[in-house]
Amino acid sequence: MASQAGSSLGSGGAFFPQQQNKRRRGATGGGGGAGGGGAGGASAQGGAGGGGVGGWVHVSDARNPPDYGRIAWPEDIFGSVEVDGKGNLVDNNGRYQPSGTYRIITREGILGLTPFLLEKLVERLRREEASAR
Repeated sequence: MASQAGSSLGSGGAFFPQQQNKRRRGATGGGGGAGGGGAGGASAQGGAGGGGVGGWVHVSDARNPPDYGRIAWPEDIFGSVEVDGKGNLVDNNGRYQPSGTYRIITREGILGLTPFLLEKLVERLRREEASAR
């Protein structure tokens, strides 16, 4: 079965590419994607690559790191912190919000912490243990 997607067969058996509607630049707003007020891309939405806008940064474990520039799976995200346009935590604590979907055990394994987060967890557990005595 022949497809109409890519080209047409002209006389003499030669293939000619279909005419493509070229999209005009500047027809969309902000991020250049979905149209309108910056709904098209991460650069218009803040956060990493936000051009000084600020946004939310997800805090995830290290058992199944996402590809560069991608967001971790919901079961791997502890929560999110808000940052300003300079990358500093908003209100000194980043207005941390737990994700509610984090799972300690998944198909990818058990809790995977970076050395920094593991150190913070051990410090906290030692404080809890000392206060329980």
